[in-house]
Order: sequence, then structure tokens, then C-alpha cells
Amino acid sequence: MVSSLRTFLKNIQEEIITIEKEVDPKTQVGDLCSQSDRPLLFKKVKGYPHWKICDLLVKARKTQAIALGTTPDRLLPELARRLRKGPGETRLVEEGPVKEKILMGEKADLTKIPICMHSPKDGGPYIGSGMCVVKDPDTGIQNVAPHRFHVKSESHGAIGVFSPHSWAILRKYEEKKEPAPMAVVIGHHPCYEIATNFHGPHEDFSEHDLAGALLNETVELVKCEFSNIEVPAHAEIVIEGEIPPGVGEDEGPFGEFFNYYGSDVEKRQVFKVKAITMRSDAIYRHLQATGYTDHQSLCALQAEARLYDQLKNKGILVHDIFIPPWGSLFVTIIKLTPQIEEEVKEVLLMTLFSPVFLPFINKIVIAVDEDIDIYDARDIFYSIATRVNPATDVTIISGVLGFPTDCSIPKIPGGVGFLLRSGGKLGINATKPSLFRAEERAKLERIDPKGWGKVFLKDFIK
Repeated sequence: MVSSLRTFLKNIQEEIITIEKEVDPKTQVGDLCSQSDRPLLFKKVKGYPHWKICDLLVKARKTQAIALGTTPDRLLPELARRLRKGPGETRLVEEGPVKEKILMGEKADLTKIPICMHSPKDGGPYIGSGMCVVKDPDTGIQNVAPHRFHVKSESHGAIGVFSPHSWAILRKYEEKKEPAPMAVVIGHHPCYEIATNFHGPHEDFSEHDLAGALLNETVELVKCEFSNIEVPAHAEIVIEGEIPPGVGEDEGPFGEFFNYYGSDVEKRQVFKVKAITMRSDAIYRHLQATGYTDHQSLCALQAEARLYDQLKNKGILVHDIFIPPWGSLFVTIIKLTPQIEEEVKEVLLMTLFSPVFLPFINKIVIAVDEDIDIYDARDIFYSIATRVNPATDVTIISGVLGFPTDCSIPKIPGGVGFLLRSGGKLGINATKPSLFRAEERAKLERIDPKGWGKVFLKDFIK
């Protein structure tokens, strides 16, 4: 069986909350998605008969693990292993489900797709789930990245391109004064989305090749109708278009993943629609930006796995890593057993400056011991409160580059692009004393209540 959004929805059907009541994609879907910790499937969409919308597919560790065919406790080492393998196999096929409907001309209408409003002051509906594909005109290698797409009319949008790799490809077309073909893929198995959010070097392969490695299967691709771009044959929707050279249009505002309007309205590339291909009963994969949603989890997952791999390879006794959605990608929690004190500080510094993250995004790292539940903020703050000496266990680094839309730090005068803001980084050692100091370590052994792990309240409730 070829993996797709539909096969994944079947695999997580016990986790899905199915909404039978009609919902409005412009006024309701955004907040409903922000309220849930489980996958959502909306079966009746106001103004869009026969459409369905899904979201929150991989917000939780359980569904992330299902996507990779493993268990939550093995998720990071397994994902790290597959990423380490490099690209998988792809093959070009003549037809696929994404070609069941081919819409051209006036029929290629963005407003006929139930594209949602994410946040109240957004400039309009946004596609947040688009896996945007461009092809290098010199090498023929494709790049796939998750750019935001501001729908401006039936036939065009303004697109915020934030991937340096995609930027480099688009500049080649700009220099030639030629329109750049782009395809926006919406809705597929989450391994395609995880691969799309990969930030590591991949000059000689595309994220679709990486998706094949994550799935352990050959990825089937079909040609676009109006370009030589190749897209996944089993996707739900593909919007084909081109970016004309030297043309810009206002994009934004847009509620950022950290729940602020972090960037101003700016001139961005214009995307002109040429065709829309889709399944005959396509499901729209929404990816809500604000709240604690898939948006943060998809950006974090590959970084968690790659950082886990880096620390393991250095001999660190690392047990787990979590970049919590409620930390808006700015906070990383590392569970480890410290062998000596100096090792923890090295872990903090390595993580703060690790290349596995989006440029300059990681600004707070907290190291905790093996007895702390890193998925419970109460446990993390317990560790900070009872194991941190602020005089010795806190590392502050100032005068470093910060994330360009982080509103908590000042802009650099004249700064541009990713070199826009100056800030600091914070490392907190909330571990117990190291194994080297066994006697002191033993003093911070947590006390469990009598009967812990042997008696359960549910067994006493009728």
C-alpha cells in the first residue's frame, strides 16, 4: 500500500475527533484547532459542500510515532536513524490520484478550496500546509519548503519564501528575468511534511527523496501540467503556478507560530495560479499557525531527532529531547544523566548554537535529569525550582543573532533577512549533581508517595 494522508488517517482513527456539525473555515476552524490536543476531522464545511478539513495530525508524540511506524519511546532514535540514512527512492509515474481532477483557466480557482483564516487580524485566508516545490534550473534538483501563502484572489496570492535554498533557486530565475515555476502540494502522509521541514544540507537530493527514506518506501511522483516540476502522485491537492520576476505584492499581516504578529506587511513574491489538480474527493489539510498546533511540532521534530543524534554521538547519556509547542520553538528541554558537571554546560552550549534549528531560533535550553517528565511543564519547573542555583547553574550569552521575527529582542539598525535582530541566549542546568558526585546526587533523589506505581485511583472509583 502506498502511504498517503488517507492511509495515515486510517492508522490514527482511534485518536481522531470527528466533527459532524458544520464549521466555518473563515471564523471557526482556527480556534477549534487551537483548542484540541487530538487530530480533528471536520466533515461539513460551510460554503464548501463535499469538502473535509483535517488538522493536528502530529501534534502529539503518539501520532508522530504512528507516522513513523514506531513507539513514542523509540521515536527520536528511529527518526534520527532514518535521517542519517539520507535519501530514499523515487520514481516517476504516468498517473496518480492527485490527477483525478485537473482544473485550468477560470476553473483553477483558489476560492473554491476551503482555505481557512488562522488569526483575527490576518490579511486574509492563508495556506499554511503548502509544501512548496521549486526546481533548480541548473541542476534539476528540487527543493521543498513550507512557505506561507496569502490568498489574494481566485487566481493569485502573495507568498512568503523563507527557505534560503528556495531563495537561491528563485534568484536564478530572477537574474534570467524568467518566471519561476512553483507547485504547492497540500495534504499527504505526515512523513512528507516532516521531510519538508528538514533544515540539514541536501544539495543533491530533495525532501521528497527524504520522505521515501522516512517511509521506507518508493515515492511515486507525477509531472505537473505546466512545468517540469515533479509532485507526489498520492497527494490531495497540487496548486501549480509561477512567480514572475520583479513583481511584488503586500503579504500579511499573519499571526506567527509564537502567537504574535511578528512581521510587518511587506512586498513578497506574487504566485500566479496556472492549474489545480486534486483527488475527486480531496481533503483539505489545514495547518493552523497560532495556538499550540502541528505548526510547532513539525518544525521541532526533525530538530529533536538530529540533536539527539549529535549528543549521543558525543557520548552524552541523553534520554529524550522535547521542543514543546508551548515554548514556541524558542525553548528546548533535554533529559540526560550528567556524568560530570562540565558536560552539562557543554550540552547547553552545543544546543544553543546547534545547526539543526532554524537560523538563530533556539534561545533557551533547560537540562533536566532522568527522573523528570519533560512533557509536563510542572515537572520541569519543579526541577528548576529545586535543583538550580542561579549563581552557578545559569549561563547567559549576550550579543548574538536572534530570530528575525522575535518581538522580545531589538532590531539591528540596517539589518536585513535573517540578520535582523540582536539578542541573547539562556542555558539552565536543572539536573542533579553528576554521577561523579554520587553522594550529593543521592540527596536529590525524589520522594514518591507510599504505593507509587502499585496502587491506582481509577481502581477505587466505581
